[in-house]
Amino acid sequence: MKVNQYKAGAVLSYGAVAFNTVAGLIYTPWMISCIGADDYGLYTLALSVVNFFLLDFGLGDSVSRFLSKYYAEGKEDAVGMFLGIVYKTYIAITCLIAVALVVVFFNIDGLYSGLTPEQMPVFKTLFVIVAFYSIFSFPFAPLNGILTANERFVALNACNLIQKVLTVLLIVVTLLMGWGVVALVIVNAAVSVVTTLAKLVLVHRGTKARADLAGWDSGLAREVVGFSVWVMVGQVCQRFIFAVMPSIIAITATTSEVALFGLASSLESYVYTVASALNGMFMPKVSRAVVGVGEGPQTLMVRFGRVQLYIIGFIEVCFFGLGGWFIQCWMGNGYDGLWLCTLLLIIPSLIELPQLVGVTAITAAGQVRAKAFVFLAMAACNVVLGFVLSVPLDALGGCLSICIAYFLRTVGQNVIYRNSLGIDLKSFFADTFGSWLLPAAVTLGVSIVLDRLFPVRGWSGLLLAGCLTAAVYSFLCWKLSMNEYEHGLVISVASKSKRARTR
Repeated sequence: MKVNQYKAGAVLSYGAVAFNTVAGLIYTPWMISCIGADDYGLYTLALSVVNFFLLDFGLGDSVSRFLSKYYAEGKEDAVGMFLGIVYKTYIAITCLIAVALVVVFFNIDGLYSGLTPEQMPVFKTLFVIVAFYSIFSFPFAPLNGILTANERFVALNACNLIQKVLTVLLIVVTLLMGWGVVALVIVNAAVSVVTTLAKLVLVHRGTKARADLAGWDSGLAREVVGFSVWVMVGQVCQRFIFAVMPSIIAITATTSEVALFGLASSLESYVYTVASALNGMFMPKVSRAVVGVGEGPQTLMVRFGRVQLYIIGFIEVCFFGLGGWFIQCWMGNGYDGLWLCTLLLIIPSLIELPQLVGVTAITAAGQVRAKAFVFLAMAACNVVLGFVLSVPLDALGGCLSICIAYFLRTVGQNVIYRNSLGIDLKSFFADTFGSWLLPAAVTLGVSIVLDRLFPVRGWSGLLLAGCLTAAVYSFLCWKLSMNEYEHGLVISVASKSKRARTR
């Protein structure tokens, strides 16, 4: 029986996200207790330094966009030349990154003079390991785009899920054996290398995509670079949002406020990851829509937007009503401001994430320059407001500035959707949010009542309250909001899950 790549890929994608989120919330505190906060900090520092250099310059989006476009237009003969250019570009960038990392390594003592004599050799060891496996993996970054463009979502998401599960399991075993932070990094590196090689095999055996490393097309190279540069601008601005705010808060407030912001941003990342798990799967369909094949961008944006809204809407409704209870259970006392900080960071995603098909359509249509200017405005707004608001409001001001900057980004992208893609925004919001608002409002009221009146507290009470909230939300959405297509989608996923359990 032929596997539905979209449905099965979605299940695997959400499985990977769910596992990663639960594992991050549960085992991270235990991991820190095993290796110590100092060693965990060294590992985080080493990873952040290396990742700073691993920006792919927009080439990752280029692979998905151009390959999907070629397949949609029936230009499969152009795939080899394009991949040849991309791989040679990645190899050149890898060489530059390697040189930069070598320079950093030989200047670690000066750059990180705050580390103790005991910490310095550990940090250098971690840096070398992380650098080596990152440099190895970087040239193979196009593999994800190739599998996406060929709609091999099951294979791609299965690899990602296996990587996450295997990493956690081996880390647990490693820590139980008392091998420390160096072994932890080696586990991460080894699993990353194995899954990268697995994807290489899948691309070779499961697709016809082959790189022409001997040929060169100057015109195509200029087109790829022109596209990638603007994508890179957007990527840099997006990274800049959360990278610069801790420094702003450190200047205007205290380190405890920086820690508060760090916790809020980590929760925001979990929410975004869960809600955007399907985004990469849209590119092939959106590319066909852009060239006039299949459903139009408006139809796709509404169809997938409604599914996204059910997911992100449930998360935000639950956090609004039960978030304070969750934070009390998770972190204990002393984090009263964390709920509001996190809420400010995730509120914009309620509007942004149901429109992710539009974001993909912008990329597929090549409108990345306009998108880059929107992201530049977002980053500038965030820096200015960050300094203005964090002085009187500390971490809360930093989160509020990001909230405003994100809404600015959404408004700018909506202008692009309307002017460049012909999206009827009034119709989109009516078709997407119209029938969802009543179930969301009722569920929000139920969650607030449960938070105030539920007799059982602690994790057990929170779990029961969360299940009750989920039941109310699911029932109301099924009866009042979901259409025939969405009913069928739920039934199909449930049936597949049931068959998988009975095998």
